[in-house]
Amino acid sequence: MTDAVDQKPENESHTKSQTCLPESIGHALYNQKTLIPPDPPSKRNTPSSSENTTGYNSEEIDAVKYPESTCTSDNSEVDEYIKDKENDQDALKSKGEEDPEDSPFEVVRSAVSNTDVPNMPSMTFRTHVLGIFFVCLISFVNQFYWERDNPIALNLLIVQLLCYPMGVAMAWGLPKRTWNLFGYKWTMNPGEFTIKEHVLISLMSNASAFMALTVDIFAVLRLYYNPSFPLWAALLLLLSGQMFAYALAGLSRALLVLPAPMIWPSSLINASLFRTFHEHQDHTVETTSEEAVPDATRIPHVHRRWQWRWRRASFSKITRTRFFWVCFICSFVWYFIPGYFLQMLSTVSLLCLVAPNNQLANMIGDGKQGLGVLAFSLDWSVFSNAFLQSPIATPFWAACNLFVGFVLVFWVALPVAYFKNLWGSATLPLYSMDVFTTNGTKYDISKVMRDGVFDSQAYDNYSPLRMSLEFSWVYGIGFAALMSILVHIGIYNGKEIITRLRETKAKHDDIHGKLITSYPSVKAWWYMVLLIASCATGIGVGIGAGIGVPWWGYMLSFAIAIVLVIPVGIIQAISNRQPGLSLVAELLSGVVLQGIPTGYSILKLYGHGSLAQALSYAQDMKLAHYMKIPPRHVMIYQLVGIVVSVIIQTCLFFWLIDRIPDMCRPEGYPWVCRSTNLVYSASIIWNLIGPMKVFGEGSPYSPLLWGFLFGLVLPIPVYYLQRRFPNQTWLQHVYVPVILSGIVGLPPMPSVDFPMWFLFGFVFNFIIHRYWHAWWQKYNFTLSAGLDSGLALSGILQFLALAQNGLKLDWWGNQVDRQCTLSKKPWISP
Repeated sequence: MTDAVDQKPENESHTKSQTCLPESIGHALYNQKTLIPPDPPSKRNTPSSSENTTGYNSEEIDAVKYPESTCTSDNSEVDEYIKDKENDQDALKSKGEEDPEDSPFEVVRSAVSNTDVPNMPSMTFRTHVLGIFFVCLISFVNQFYWERDNPIALNLLIVQLLCYPMGVAMAWGLPKRTWNLFGYKWTMNPGEFTIKEHVLISLMSNASAFMALTVDIFAVLRLYYNPSFPLWAALLLLLSGQMFAYALAGLSRALLVLPAPMIWPSSLINASLFRTFHEHQDHTVETTSEEAVPDATRIPHVHRRWQWRWRRASFSKITRTRFFWVCFICSFVWYFIPGYFLQMLSTVSLLCLVAPNNQLANMIGDGKQGLGVLAFSLDWSVFSNAFLQSPIATPFWAACNLFVGFVLVFWVALPVAYFKNLWGSATLPLYSMDVFTTNGTKYDISKVMRDGVFDSQAYDNYSPLRMSLEFSWVYGIGFAALMSILVHIGIYNGKEIITRLRETKAKHDDIHGKLITSYPSVKAWWYMVLLIASCATGIGVGIGAGIGVPWWGYMLSFAIAIVLVIPVGIIQAISNRQPGLSLVAELLSGVVLQGIPTGYSILKLYGHGSLAQALSYAQDMKLAHYMKIPPRHVMIYQLVGIVVSVIIQTCLFFWLIDRIPDMCRPEGYPWVCRSTNLVYSASIIWNLIGPMKVFGEGSPYSPLLWGFLFGLVLPIPVYYLQRRFPNQTWLQHVYVPVILSGIVGLPPMPSVDFPMWFLFGFVFNFIIHRYWHAWWQKYNFTLSAGLDSGLALSGILQFLALAQNGLKLDWWGNQVDRQCTLSKKPWISP
């Protein structure tokens, strides 16, 4: 993932009936893409060999420990909820009744219902309309903003929040008449908007949420390697890649989806939120508007009295729906200021404004091409961007780990090494995603290519490749991050993974597996046919379009995904962590297809992109499994979502290339295509020139290979210290893979994004979460959804109504690059 929390949407007709699901689930799992840390080693329970379930007690929900920093300070609500569950079970036993069958895992029991209504409508006219609408919306918005300077990304949470009121409105307003079409009876309105409809719509739209990166692959081919690369070839190749990914997910369903031990913790977030929207009977309490306000004892004593009264007066009556629209309108209107009228507000570099002629101040203060010290923004797309996702959706413990990594590397180590001219870096720009020659000019690939492939003699006559120091460090830290997450999973979750694997056969048919068997299953041969067809299409179209990759290069790409999908999927399904996959594909492509720059596109599409997408589809299948959605309905909706999104995103990008002058160049601001240019530079590094020349012996970047060893070792002392000092709460939340990954997105991310993202997260996920907890619980994610949605619509309207009609404001407030004119210059002249 990239990730929702115990939201209770308020409808006008349900003001006195609110769903009371366990708050711990939402708090501990409220980010779908954030890795969840395990128990401190000293506090983890060891499963008993005589039991058929993993060991639990009243102090932990599962073998995966959810951080206390995202819950209440004393975990009293978690304990109270578990005690209530135990009391209910004792009551059943005292009456001579059997405890109803449920999942063997406590965390699943807390978030997922163990019942089903087989005749509940799922595939209806409403799901058709809303599903297609949200697929088109998500696909268009994500691709449209992906190429802008500060990209944003709408995700599953947005769909969940917006879909519910629209579905309820359709249930209220559509006619209930039954139509007869050639003997097939159907209706626009089968009744109440159901949870299964809600889930299907969300799964359909989520199939398109993270495809922009794969579109970048063919954007590079079109912009830099083959300007005549046809649209039809890009469409068919992307479609084959997504179908290949879906077939992989389907064929691995028996091992990654059906077994009960394959929990997929991130799916529990969405399951909890869906139940919060739709279940109005289980765990329901009758409250008045005053009683709905949490008891004052939940607020720290020093602030208790006035905060409780202030909340009662201000927020006890406004519904989440109304609050969403307030945020939406404010965000929509405000974005006209930094997006059109005064674009310099997107990034304000104070040091550059104070000392515009001082190069050192420019390099330190530039929020886009420098270190971003004292730079700030008034643009929501900077706070909530596609690189870091919404700051509201990231737990504060994870944000702290990420920000620590950013500060240590970007604000401490990088300037020291750069100004000491490590590896000759001071003769290059401080922060850039471009590649250079030894004299500081941009690398001209035409000087080292002959007939579309690498020419070693021409390379020797031209120049070795050089990168900015930060760009090179990203790869070294990426090597360390890849190894650290493997070691971290091994020492923290190794026993748990082995235990779950042993339990897979015994717990294959838990209650959810038994309930789903009442629906027709998807045949394995359907997925196999889809897999073979997608592979054949990819090879045929690739060779026919003249990409230049031999047939065995495609087979290698397919093999990487097929071999890794099960082991990587098991790790993610159990530990909620996905080992870094991009570097694996890049290393293999650089070794096997060195000299063929277009080989990067194929290995990236099928070896990395399809594998990551397959795991995303498998996670969605698990969510559908939990919610008892008919598997064939899931397949139909996911496949339709894939096809529609591929068409929209690919056609939109090719249309933007033809319509926008200087697309993907600094002169085309804000259409600077940061991710696309990064993919282009990576194709030169890994495939055109190759890792042996860039990182091999004799290269200044060869020390970066020590990152593999550094990543292997670093988690071990942290693990020891956590065992040695179990009462140090902050130490238990130190997570080495997250700290290392905090710098991997720089570049392409502007440097101002990180401090702004962390600042907003600190305000809402620490201060407001601690001192205005009721407000945080009720409105936090609604705020994020409203701001994201308003900004997305405002930006599209500005482009279509103003920019495309030549209505541009050319004045100093929109001359973004003039704030820090000296930051791009190297510190030492070559």
